[in-house]
Amino acid sequence: MTLIQRRFVSVNGRQVHYRIAGTGPALLLIHQSPQNSRMWHAMMQRFADRYTVVAPDTPGFGYSDALPGNPMTIADFGAATLEFVDAIGLQRFAVFGMHTGGLIATWLAWANPRQVATLIVDGYAAFTPEESALYGEAYLPPFVPQWDGSHLRWLWSRMREQKYYFPWYDGRAEAAMRIAPQTTESTRETVMDVLDVGDTYRAGYAAAFRHNDHHWLNELKMPSWLVFRHGDPLLAHMPRLLDLPGNVQLIEEHDGIAAMHAKMDAWLAQVLSVEPVFEATVADASNAGWQRRIIASAAGDMAVWERAGEGPLHLVLHAPGTRPLSPAQLPVSEGAWLLPDLPGHGASCETDSELGADVVVQALLDALRGDGAQPLLIEAHGAAAGYVPALVDALGARVQNVLLHSPWLLDADEQMMLLDNLPTTVIDRAGGYLCDVWQWERERHLLWPWMAPSADARRRVDAPSPACVHANVVELLRLGPRLHTLLRDATAPGLAARLRALPVPLQVNADSESDFQGRAAALSA
Repeated sequence: MTLIQRRFVSVNGRQVHYRIAGTGPALLLIHQSPQNSRMWHAMMQRFADRYTVVAPDTPGFGYSDALPGNPMTIADFGAATLEFVDAIGLQRFAVFGMHTGGLIATWLAWANPRQVATLIVDGYAAFTPEESALYGEAYLPPFVPQWDGSHLRWLWSRMREQKYYFPWYDGRAEAAMRIAPQTTESTRETVMDVLDVGDTYRAGYAAAFRHNDHHWLNELKMPSWLVFRHGDPLLAHMPRLLDLPGNVQLIEEHDGIAAMHAKMDAWLAQVLSVEPVFEATVADASNAGWQRRIIASAAGDMAVWERAGEGPLHLVLHAPGTRPLSPAQLPVSEGAWLLPDLPGHGASCETDSELGADVVVQALLDALRGDGAQPLLIEAHGAAAGYVPALVDALGARVQNVLLHSPWLLDADEQMMLLDNLPTTVIDRAGGYLCDVWQWERERHLLWPWMAPSADARRRVDAPSPACVHANVVELLRLGPRLHTLLRDATAPGLAARLRALPVPLQVNADSESDFQGRAAALSA
């Protein structure tokens, strides 16, 4: 199996995530909305024996930063893709796109005929102005987290419905589609695609719906194939594309994706056989300012934010089971910093590793490998305090100071109560597990989650904002059943004694309402 690498590159101050595999002439893949480059895993494996296959996350999707401003057009997405192509040094390439990605690929080919050797589109969306007006708001309601989690139930049903009708909200027989319905697992995958990006899901769809000027097709200079598969609702758009030039061919595909790939073998071989091999390079991440980077670790790919600077390196660990920290959340940005997405979280979520403390700690040590003997300040939030003793043991004299924010310090009975009441990870056909995760995450702010629900367990705090709960729920859903192992190891009884015995200065931040039984204050004393 060919290794698919994940990388980030800085493009005009925006962090763009992409995947790359194989060797040979370059093949660029552009995903549909609201998905990301992860959807191309099988296709990258298939073509990497002949080509260097590159698949970026488009702006605002996957792990790529969004473009400023709203609304965006296909041309905006295309121009951003061109900036990415130039940033990684891609000079000549074939481009393949699906649905929204097909429109972006078409713009790229039209705007840059000297760089694009050939264009292949799976499902070209030729919407009419009337359809643009009709679909607009109805197809793309805002995705706003609600305090009761009802937006999650809506999303589950919405993603199932799109396999029954197009558009999904039109329940008339005339709008029914004869394709296989979602499975429970495929529903989960499509739901997670939206949860990854939130309300940004509308940007790609809206750009495609608004785009109904198709003159680009008539001005393409390179060999181009527009494929329309049976079972794809965009098959109905094929007859709308009339009087195209001879180099632009319409292909009606009766036999599915595998048959389309077989045709692509011949098309790509015909065009790319004379194109140069793309020599992929890893961008230098030593520039001033914040950089996103992927590091190979004991837990697989781990994403970090890093910044070079003078003085000790600040290693900041977010709480397990919560959204990773970003540079914007730091009170200061001077100096040297390293903010990892803990394994299983954020852009480090693509791992099958069991997330025991030994794996997490080794992954963090792997992230520090290139920093030599630079002095270190460790800052840990919540249950991440559980990783600090092992880090200090491994790093020795490098660690100059430890700062803990509201550490979880539990005894054996409390830990058992916490673990016994974690949310369900059993994915059911109706999506009820989403609501269970939401309820657990919201209530852990209102009740100590390691106490039996009671008046004594109630915390006198403001209700958490829906946005905060939602962000953490996304991480809990990514973790799934691994949440149990993660919290089991991070909250091991006896942690307070191990922290007191650290051979480095220890500071603890915890206000009275977030300090369970005053244990953090006692630890600080």
